[in-house]
Amino acid sequence: MYQVEIPIPVTQKQNIKDLLARKLAISKTDFKYFKILKKSLDARNKNRIVWIYRILFDTSVDISKHNLTDVVKVSSSNFSTLHIASVSNKKKVIVVGMGPAGIFCALSLALSGIRCIIVERGKPIEKRVMDVEQFLKTRLLNEESNIQFGEGGAGTFSDGKLTARTKHPYYQFVIDEFIKAGAPEEIAYLSKPHIGTDRLRRVIINLRKKLQDLGVETRFEERLDDLIIEEGVLKGIKTSKDEINADFVVIATGYSARDTLRMLSGRGVVIEPKGFAMGYRLELPQSIINFAMYGKKHNLLPPAEFFFTKYFPEVNLSVYTFCMCPGGMIVPACSSRNHLVLNGMSYYKRDGIFGNAAIVVSYNPNLWHNEKLGGVLLQEKIEKQAFEYGGSSYDAPAATVIDFINKKIVHTQNLNTSFPFNVKPYPIWEFYSDMYLFFREALIEFDRHLKGIVSEEAVLIAPETRTSSPYRITRDENLMSVNVKRLFPCGEGAGYSGGIITSAIDGLKVAEKIKELG
Repeated sequence: MYQVEIPIPVTQKQNIKDLLARKLAISKTDFKYFKILKKSLDARNKNRIVWIYRILFDTSVDISKHNLTDVVKVSSSNFSTLHIASVSNKKKVIVVGMGPAGIFCALSLALSGIRCIIVERGKPIEKRVMDVEQFLKTRLLNEESNIQFGEGGAGTFSDGKLTARTKHPYYQFVIDEFIKAGAPEEIAYLSKPHIGTDRLRRVIINLRKKLQDLGVETRFEERLDDLIIEEGVLKGIKTSKDEINADFVVIATGYSARDTLRMLSGRGVVIEPKGFAMGYRLELPQSIINFAMYGKKHNLLPPAEFFFTKYFPEVNLSVYTFCMCPGGMIVPACSSRNHLVLNGMSYYKRDGIFGNAAIVVSYNPNLWHNEKLGGVLLQEKIEKQAFEYGGSSYDAPAATVIDFINKKIVHTQNLNTSFPFNVKPYPIWEFYSDMYLFFREALIEFDRHLKGIVSEEAVLIAPETRTSSPYRITRDENLMSVNVKRLFPCGEGAGYSGGIITSAIDGLKVAEKIKELG
């Protein structure tokens, strides 16, 4: 097997197999194996923007005589994935939560022949979509079925990003299962893959059907209310509808299930505070982003993304952009009445007129004296203030970036955004007043890289509070709660992942531990 990287200018027709065959002086029919491992865009030189393809291939002819220094021989063992074997374990497992962590945990267990029940407080995706659309029309929030709660988890109403820095071998298994469930095959090789909220919904439905075909029982609209614990050992759970005994329970509820978190804390489950980030949603016309990032060739390329960070060493914190949604929209990702929180969402085509990203600052648990739920209380305080400042109808407080920089509301008319409700001019620097100067300096710095951030056309909308979990449910070496045996905290809501892929991988890790323990 061989590996090679090939640059192709964006203005050139992309027939990568033909190009590689010519490079190797062979025929296309001489390839025994051909796979695109990665496709990424190099736009550092705007006068020569190129696609970079990394190819894994093998041929039926000897190519060593060409002495191509950029063609590297590799071992196929470097590209292994997860192998799931059947086990004799006849234990019964309850998985609470049907986001990516819960889905993939249950999938691994079911593929091994272990009996599994999924308990999900929200609704199946078809009904969940209707509840979200109803909220966007009427502003009447269903606290059990919304952008945060329901089949697929919070990531289903996002950009559907599948980027992950991890090189874990389970990564390929997750990608393969997404493709089998209907995701585009390009997610296997794009450097920044995404599915989009529209396609991800169909993928989730197909994953559910696969789970059910494997014998997994799925219980929707059933909330976890309590644990059944005897002498430090978990025996089962109490839900809003039933009492279920089990040998193991996986908690994969996401970081917005604060009632579940408080129940776990009240039951003595060890929880520790964790740093996280909060801030705003930054939005500006996608055309400005495209031109700033690509230059004159922007019409030949997909909607541009950006990521910026500024570190302040004197106080050991960073301001950075996060969860960028090119051609997307800002949505009210609320799960509690009278609280406002924002998130970004985009469809597969990313063809909206705006691009948005979170711009956030890192918070250290020292700021809330390391109280285990102090970060949650801080989130709730800001979300409640934002709801009230927006007019108590889920309108969002906002300011142009230039007004934010000058700390003076001047531009009060025509705040054009993708937010489905109104945005109201407000001195939003008051939300994080102790962090204002860091935000201000970072925005000025980011504008040097993307001209147009500090302008009347760019808008900051508050608040972005749920970037990650502000706590961690402590686990031991078996990924089990340190003080409640047979309880497995899992995924983002337990503080062990950040995003769709890493959550799915954490679900697979927990499943493997359950199999080992028997």
